[in-house]
Amino acid sequence: MKIAVLGDIHSNLPALEAVLREIKNISPDAVFFTGDAVGYGPWPGETLDLLRETVHAGVLGNHDAAVVGKTDVSDYYDAVRYVINWTIDSLSNEQYGFLDRLKYIHSESEKGSFILSHGSPRMPERYDYVFSSKGVNRLYEVRQFLKGVNFVGHSHYMNLFVMTGDDKSIELNISSKDVSVDYPNPVICVCGSVGQPRDGDNRAGFVTYDTEKKRVQFHRVEYDIEKTIKKIKSLKLPGSFGERLRNGY
Repeated sequence: MKIAVLGDIHSNLPALEAVLREIKNISPDAVFFTGDAVGYGPWPGETLDLLRETVHAGVLGNHDAAVVGKTDVSDYYDAVRYVINWTIDSLSNEQYGFLDRLKYIHSESEKGSFILSHGSPRMPERYDYVFSSKGVNRLYEVRQFLKGVNFVGHSHYMNLFVMTGDDKSIELNISSKDVSVDYPNPVICVCGSVGQPRDGDNRAGFVTYDTEKKRVQFHRVEYDIEKTIKKIKSLKLPGSFGERLRNGY
């Protein structure tokens, strides 16, 4: 069985549409979502409508949680809070309800065996980042709850880590874009971002996972960045959220 995993869309509809076209070509058995459908971008409702039609299961990102009042945004900077409030006013009851029903963590057993969370699955409601082996090593505290492969988002990077035992882990080389995850210990796959990549590559990112071959593929897809920037400007949303899309930072 093959699945696709995407996240950190951030209301960037052209990026999501481009990714879904690529996913259609791949023809996975199911699509999963690692959170942050909304925030930053100009198409929150349309993004949620597409996700509602497409995903088998997903989790609540920190921007999603902010929109439905499940996380404290007092320490978010002003521009982020502005877009969160604008998003709240933009959503229909059905779109809001879709976000509100998402959980902090999802353990899948029907379409394979894996976990989804937005940030670290150690305390998913805190939205801790997984940037390095240091963050992965904290997962030994919840080792018994992890599965063979565990998908996270939030950082807007693409990484792959394997826990090696004795409270240690290593980062795997993903330059080939197609990597074996056939290990006896848990693997942590950081899935990149559809709508706000921050690793210097401005293309939308997502991953696929072959549950039988135990291989993860990292995908990048070009989309119409200027269309998103133009829409942000037309709605008078913070311009920096559009301009940084060009560089992927």
